[in-house]
Amino acid sequence: LVQFTSQRYLDFEIVTNDVSGLKIPEKSITTKDFYVIPVSYLQTMENGEQGFLKEVISESGTTTEFVQPELYNMDEEYCYIDTAEDSPLKAGDYVESPLGDDRYQIGPTKALEGVYNINKGYAVFKRIEPLEKANDYCIIRKNSSYGLSVYDHIVLDAETVNEGQLIYR
Repeated sequence: LVQFTSQRYLDFEIVTNDVSGLKIPEKSITTKDFYVIPVSYLQTMENGEQGFLKEVISESGTTTEFVQPELYNMDEEYCYIDTAEDSPLKAGDYVESPLGDDRYQIGPTKALEGVYNINKGYAVFKRIEPLEKANDYCIIRKNSSYGLSVYDHIVLDAETVNEGQLIYR
């Protein structure tokens, strides 16, 4: 008590719930739009590769081709794929169901929260699952599928980079 006699008030915080995960700055969090495709349209080949059967219209008729866009997330309802120009699936394309009895037009989008991972020397969007936000930091789930792991390097301010931008260390 002798240490605090000169101070009239003492600030303290009582933590009632303990959340464990990765601590990241809130400035590193950004959002990105992705095309959503129902999980029921996802195909798994004999060799374990996952993708979609895309309808291709040509002069000789309509055929299907197996494409493997990068999956950024998958939940119980949707698969999330990139909206970039170089993506094998674009707005207006059709994908067929595994049974071939139904088709789905690519178009609807949904935003995901994430950060830019720079492990490879360029910015790559990685999805995050926020558990708790406090002050200027956010606690996120570690080792989540399609997400961040311990020792991943991220951009501290998401507004300073674009996806695919080279990062010089």
